[in-house]
Amino acid sequence: MKDLEELIAKCEKNGKSYDDIDLSDARELTESDFDRGQFKYYKPAKKMISFRIDIDNLSWLQSVGKENCQTRLNEVLRWARMNNCPLK
Repeated sequence: MKDLEELIAKCEKNGKSYDDIDLSDARELTESDFDRGQFKYYKPAKKMISFRIDIDNLSWLQSVGKENCQTRLNEVLRWARMNNCPLK
């Protein structure tokens, strides 16, 4: 999407309106663009917090690598929220 936004800005700077821009070579959005409930270039605001987590849950999150543990936890929480999982 960033490339498309840059193309639009460049074309408008050169005197073309959005309606006059040829988007025939822009790719179509697919289901995979929505797989994680967000666009590929979506970057939500983040906030630093601290909390305690059970060791078994932490081990499960780290089972495929410690470097992306926070990202996986965030994806799990987002999936639960987007799928209306109850909190109780």
